[in-house]
Amino acid sequence: MVKTIQVDITPDKSLIKKLGAVGYSGEEAIAELIDNAIDARIENTAEQISVLLDFGARRIEVRDNGHGMDKNDLINALTVAKGTKQYGSLGEFGIGLKSACSALGKSFVIRTSKKGTDKEYLVKYDEDEWMTDNSLDWNKFNMTEKTLGQEQDWHGTAIVIDKLKISLYTNQSIKFRKNFGMRYASYIQEKDISIQINTMQCEPIHPEIEPGSKTHIILRLSNGRTIRGYAALMKKRSMRGNYGINLFRHGRLIKPFEKFGILAHPEYARITGVLNLNHVPVNFYKNAFIEESEEYQEISEAFKVHDSVRSICYESRSKREILESIEPIFDYVLEGKQLLQSMPRTIRSRQASDMLNSMKPFQAQIAKATIIVDTKPLKTGPLYSFDGKKSEKMLAINTNNIAFNFVKNPFFLVGMIAIEAKLMSENPDIKEFIQHRNKLLNEFLEYCFRTSKKKITRDEQNDDLRNHFGYRLADELIEIHDFLKENSIAKFQFTAMSTLKPHLHNLREKVVYAIYTTPNKGEYLADLLRDKFKKNIFVVKPTAELINTLSAMPNFDQIIVIREYSVIRGRTVAGPEKAFVDLVVESHTYDMQVDEKDVRRIFQSMERDGLIDPEKVRKYGKIVKKLPLIEDIIREVE
Repeated sequence: MVKTIQVDITPDKSLIKKLGAVGYSGEEAIAELIDNAIDARIENTAEQISVLLDFGARRIEVRDNGHGMDKNDLINALTVAKGTKQYGSLGEFGIGLKSACSALGKSFVIRTSKKGTDKEYLVKYDEDEWMTDNSLDWNKFNMTEKTLGQEQDWHGTAIVIDKLKISLYTNQSIKFRKNFGMRYASYIQEKDISIQINTMQCEPIHPEIEPGSKTHIILRLSNGRTIRGYAALMKKRSMRGNYGINLFRHGRLIKPFEKFGILAHPEYARITGVLNLNHVPVNFYKNAFIEESEEYQEISEAFKVHDSVRSICYESRSKREILESIEPIFDYVLEGKQLLQSMPRTIRSRQASDMLNSMKPFQAQIAKATIIVDTKPLKTGPLYSFDGKKSEKMLAINTNNIAFNFVKNPFFLVGMIAIEAKLMSENPDIKEFIQHRNKLLNEFLEYCFRTSKKKITRDEQNDDLRNHFGYRLADELIEIHDFLKENSIAKFQFTAMSTLKPHLHNLREKVVYAIYTTPNKGEYLADLLRDKFKKNIFVVKPTAELINTLSAMPNFDQIIVIREYSVIRGRTVAGPEKAFVDLVVESHTYDMQVDEKDVRRIFQSMERDGLIDPEKVRKYGKIVKKLPLIEDIIREVE
């Protein structure tokens, strides 16, 4: 006989106690209560949240002036797994209030009043009393209702927790201010939320980013959602692991310094960034995302291969930290103090401009004179002016001066200015000479800059890329070449079909061009070019099978192969003999698209036009150990 019976599955009275034992840290439990307070904020009204860590009374208080709760709201908040929150709120699980309070202490009091009402509600919970008093049960939870007079009118929620289960210790409030300043930076930054820890405000904390390094990231996922954020380089490497991507959800920091798409390695210790993963599920404690979820996995893979992320990773590996201020340069010149940061030979122009224009005025001492040094981006005027009384002088550096366009690292020019300021202070008689010299130099540089900025035609550009043999870079590669010449910090050389295509007019398939660079720089060049030239395909050290597959694909212009060699000498465009030998290597070693007949046809065409020297071809062929093959080609053509 089978029958249906009804059973009582009312939770055991120990459930609240057990919820508090699920593993919250003290900081996470307080953050849960702050989340609830933020969710309770009144729209278009500044909210104040205060946390009191009372070391003497061993008590914690969390108060807010949000919209508060009425009777039903409070009942729902106390009902396990019900709560009052919706998806998208910080405290959306409906368990946080009970578990957070129980994690912090054995006893808590919640007092609340909803905006627009005259009622105040209060509930008390004491773990020891609740567990031992049989008269208390889930359906007999005591709540106090109070009618407020006009003078008592208030709204918000106040939670007082004592019989603490966690320790309170010296400097804990400082730690909380710092961590909450980072965790809730976006809310605090918008000025509609203020969070106090023991009467001291939490200030929004953001990493110090190197000017010019920040790049915005947009990931479009298969489900149509869009993930936004940024990646950048910090001014200084973190020696304590405080680098990586800060992962947010609905404006609340879930996972700081996550090594998301990057390796945990000192080479990447300057990388920082933000991603907003609003739709990705988090764990119960809201201190980590569910990494096994499909959403997290897809975003992780998409972020890892994003061109901007790969570029930032390369820059972090290759870049040394540089000066954050020109003040150390003056300290070195005037006082002989050691420069603690490196002085690279080259800094990107945008980065250099941002750094110079963000400098703050400072004082330097030359003999008995105080020098006030400042940087100003003036439209006209000399490189710098140096005037004032004997005891106090003003040194104003014009960061828009033409001279800064002719140096790869502007700090070297600043060093020269510091030296000249020192010389003029020590010997006023030479001031007139230096100023006259700088005036003439400025006129010369302006002339050079005007002529270098003159617009030229594509044919003239191509002529500039001719060498004395009279052959040229393929027209479609000129813009790519110029871009690399201006932006790449890696050596490179266009070779093989990049210069030999004009000598093979009947090639039926898409041309595979070649750029050679030094070891470990291939991906850097590819990332740099992919971001700029989206209609081309750039591949590093590909197989012949991959090239054949790519050649059959529509919707792009050129395939450009990037290979890495130990040495790249000379010009950025290979000479005809080297380009030809490189083509032989491409066609035989890598089984590329040009066959032996095409190779011989190119050699025959170039020799007929007097563009190639067989002896030099033999020389390069010997270097790459292809001399027998080269001899066969020359013999057949002759």
